[in-house]
Amino acid sequence: MTVELELTIDFRAGGNSQSYVAGGWALAEPDLTWMIGPESQIILRLDGKAEGYLLAVDVIPFQHPPELMSQRLIVLANDRVVGSSEVTRPGMLAYRIPQAVYAQSLRTVITLQHPDAARPSALMQSVDERNLAFSVSSVRVYRITGEIFRGAVALPHGLMLAGNQPRERGMPELDDMSQFAMHHTGQTLSQLAMQFESLGENCEFGLVQRRCDAEPLGLLRFSSTRLRDLIAGLETGFEGIGDPNDLEPRLEGSGPKEYMIYDKRFGLTYHTFVLEGQRSLWLLKEQESTRLKFLQRKFIEELQAAEKIFVYKGLSAVNDEEVLALFTALNRYGPNVLLWVVPHDADHAPGTVEVLADGLYRGYIDRFAPSDNAHDLSLQSWLHVCSNAYRLMRLQKTSPSAAAAPVLAEPVPAVAEPALAVVSQ
Repeated sequence: MTVELELTIDFRAGGNSQSYVAGGWALAEPDLTWMIGPESQIILRLDGKAEGYLLAVDVIPFQHPPELMSQRLIVLANDRVVGSSEVTRPGMLAYRIPQAVYAQSLRTVITLQHPDAARPSALMQSVDERNLAFSVSSVRVYRITGEIFRGAVALPHGLMLAGNQPRERGMPELDDMSQFAMHHTGQTLSQLAMQFESLGENCEFGLVQRRCDAEPLGLLRFSSTRLRDLIAGLETGFEGIGDPNDLEPRLEGSGPKEYMIYDKRFGLTYHTFVLEGQRSLWLLKEQESTRLKFLQRKFIEELQAAEKIFVYKGLSAVNDEEVLALFTALNRYGPNVLLWVVPHDADHAPGTVEVLADGLYRGYIDRFAPSDNAHDLSLQSWLHVCSNAYRLMRLQKTSPSAAAAPVLAEPVPAVAEPALAVVSQ
């Protein structure tokens, strides 16, 4: 699909939000505006001839655990529900606005319902009597063209790799998987691993590549960052990353301690693989500054080339709307493919990859590595997912005649319909 940013509504004090908001908003503060009461409204003028739009909202829910753990958000466009979310943390949420909603309208009324709004004075020692739901820093409107809005998805809704049963830990994996990868993709394990680039949320997939003897240079390969910060970085092209003033080295670990870098601008945390005493702090920061600037340029080039599959896995549950916002940010650079990896469930065996939209896949693995030991990963399951996703990408990006090549000759059975209805409707 093609993504074009058509409008940014800035909800900070001095921004342009007053030209678009109706009821349900507090006065703007330096960095945000609160949604108040049961609902808030935004008035948009959308081109009735446009194929589709996405609305991306950057929100922080008002919470006060344990009494108030989350906020619900129901989004309507001209009184038609286009999405709903239960939000437990700051996030960028995206919602599709179908053409049928606005094609015959001079204006489109976006209604943001938030039934869990609460008064701070009722939950804590506060004089704030406002009924708060979400704070908003920006709303972006994207004009979209491409298969995501043309009804049926061009590819089957899933692919099950035969014989992908979880192995016991410690059992050999690589020999069998080398043969499997060559048979199903025509790639060695190293070649297959190089077709992917990690977007985080931690270094597990980077270690999967290392186990396959693949060492690609990637900005986010051994990094951890929040999804909201990742999307913000993509929106700006990670401009300004590598400023030494933003880099904070910290010694961590037991035994020989390793320097971790904390980037204040984009919230990145990543390994340096430099141990205590091996380098001065000044030299470490200078070297990391140079390295980050190089990796940022390379990362943008990879996004623009749109030849790799970008991998995202979340340590905690991720909303469908957050993934759609990430997918949208990636596609501003070109027709990029996103593989979103989640734990398997009763309906999806490990190794399954389902098509949620043109270029958006969800893969299922048997387990993630423990948070305190990323090396304890499920290599076989990861490689089944990667082989599956690679075959789907090849099928999607080749001509009908090329699709008959041996690498894609086996039947692709469909599985359950994708749950990401906001994409596949």
